[in-house]
Amino acid sequence: MRTLTPNSTSTTSRQARRRWRWFPRVAVSGALAGGLLLAAAPAQAVTTSSTGWHPVSGADRVFRADNGISLTYHYYAEGVDWDRPAGAVFFFDGDGTARAEQPSGSFATRMAQVAADTNRAFVFVEAPHGTRSWRAGSTGAVAEAVRQFATTNITPTTDAGVLLTGYSGGAEFLSRYLLRGGTDWLPAGSGAAFVGGGGTYGRPMAEATPATEDLALTWVVGDRDGAYATDSGSWSARAAAAQAEAAYRDAGYERARRITTAGAHTDYDIPAVVADRLTALDR
Repeated sequence: MRTLTPNSTSTTSRQARRRWRWFPRVAVSGALAGGLLLAAAPAQAVTTSSTGWHPVSGADRVFRADNGISLTYHYYAEGVDWDRPAGAVFFFDGDGTARAEQPSGSFATRMAQVAADTNRAFVFVEAPHGTRSWRAGSTGAVAEAVRQFATTNITPTTDAGVLLTGYSGGAEFLSRYLLRGGTDWLPAGSGAAFVGGGGTYGRPMAEATPATEDLALTWVVGDRDGAYATDSGSWSARAAAAQAEAAYRDAGYERARRITTAGAHTDYDIPAVVADRLTALDR
């Protein structure tokens, strides 16, 4: 099981991280653990390939949306066969975590391998405005920027689809903002996994359409992920997951479901959860 990285990375260490350079190529069957590295890219939007993807991995890339929001992300494309239908796994981490600041660490390496195993790139999106919180600034504007990023900068082929995955605060961002207004912008065969959270809290949401009603939406929550102290009071991931699953089902999403696992809020093996959800997505 994995625990959260302490909230202790300094500005100096972030600047040092951005000077790193990495990466030998790996074959599709090669183990990324111990070998998956990234090459830092200029702070600008990246030109895509003719398939809608940029095939070269890179850390600390920046996408600037039309609404002025800049999104920093790390992109892992090693092991993806671009001659076949390809997809992506987008990940939005929890508030306060520092894993996005370790793009060559074991967590990102495992996530990239899991994605590559199903011929998908891995896109690790950092929390906005240089913070570690998906609640920073105008969350609605950030959601608009993420949708533009996903649909114009590295849109997958229509045959593959994407998996959006959020943990804790990232799951709340997906359920409350990114997907609540509608999911027609996602390609066919896509899905979302909300790990350790993902509530809507009674906020109105767009109804599913015939094209999106079978979107695979899964809430994964620990049996001991109940009352959890936050800076805004007590919060329960179990309650949030149950409420959101019901709300999305009421909105017409027929494949909304909830999976209960063993453990508390910091016990999720997120790469294993993603591997399981990708297997289900590709059935």
